[in-house]
Amino acid sequence: MNYSYNNTNIKIEVIKLENFLTITFENTGDEIPEEKIPHIFEKFYRVDVSRGTKYGGAGLGLAIAKNIVELHNGTIDVKSYEKKTIFTIKLPIKEWIE
Repeated sequence: MNYSYNNTNIKIEVIKLENFLTITFENTGDEIPEEKIPHIFEKFYRVDVSRGTKYGGAGLGLAIAKNIVELHNGTIDVKSYEKKTIFTIKLPIKEWIE
């Protein structure tokens, strides 16, 4: 885990509310600076540019995740504060059931 503090857990929660499924991923680690949040879903963008690709990836993971979520008519959002980062994915489920 590159972005969580050592020996911490990642909390995953799934909630079905009406015609939507909401999935949240919460980790404990350094906050994402507010000015960088609008860019984290861009291809090749990395919050910590000092990390080499050996440890920090190529900056494609969140861009790919956003594309997959949007192809399913969903949304993905992020909030980062008080040593926590929370990603929220919201997907419509009505069309899957019918």
